Amino acid sequence: MSLFKLAVLISGSGSNLQAVIDAVSNGTIPNAKVELVISSREGVYGLERAKKHNIANMVIGRNDPVMLSKTLEDKKIDGIVLAGYLSMIPPEVIKTYKNNIVNIHPALLPMFGGKGFYGIRVHQAALTAGVNYTGATAHLADREYDTGDVLVRSVVPVLSGDTAEVLQKRVLSVEHRTLVLAVKALAENRIDELAAKPLTLINEEDREGVLEFAQGLTVLGKALTDADRSDL
Repeated sequence: MSLFKLAVLISGSGSNLQAVIDAVSNGTIPNAKVELVISSREGVYGLERAKKHNIANMVIGRNDPVMLSKTLEDKKIDGIVLAGYLSMIPPEVIKTYKNNIVNIHPALLPMFGGKGFYGIRVHQAALTAGVNYTGATAHLADREYDTGDVLVRSVVPVLSGDTAEVLQKRVLSVEHRTLVLAVKALAENRIDELAAKPLTLINEEDREGVLEFAQGLTVLGKALTDADRSDL
């Protein structure tokens, strides 16, 4: 059986990239291979992570869609993971890889999504808005910012005294699991299943007071605690 070849696109330190590499390595994402890592800029630590794992890596600027398309084609990439990639994917790539591009966003979409909402800005916006809950969302990429079908969400309570930096760290701690579950579905050809019934994940220690909120988020999906999702 041929391996499902992933290209992971990054712009920074690559902690979500590392989560995907680890999940492929330990069998959490079976029958898959991280074939290529692409950064939109030079000198980021995510490229070093790729080199340490002997993964082909390169820098392709945001204004070079032809090179991006050609590289993905040459490497025979099956699916794309946007792991902190800070650029809009060119329309021709979206078309070629329709429903095969997974993105991770550090908020509960559709809240705090769209152009300009990235990094610490997302968490500051959540604090400014005074919401009680935030989190992370893995979704399909389309031709707009953060509007594709939701696949997996993880809920994170906003606590009294949180700063944007503290909240960012707590959200990052759930981003990895969120992204890995979506990439696993991608490699197993179950994206349509998740798009129709997205998962909402809840840490067991946060269960009280969060479950009802999370169930409202799922619409036709399912809210899962740690115990519920142990075999995913």
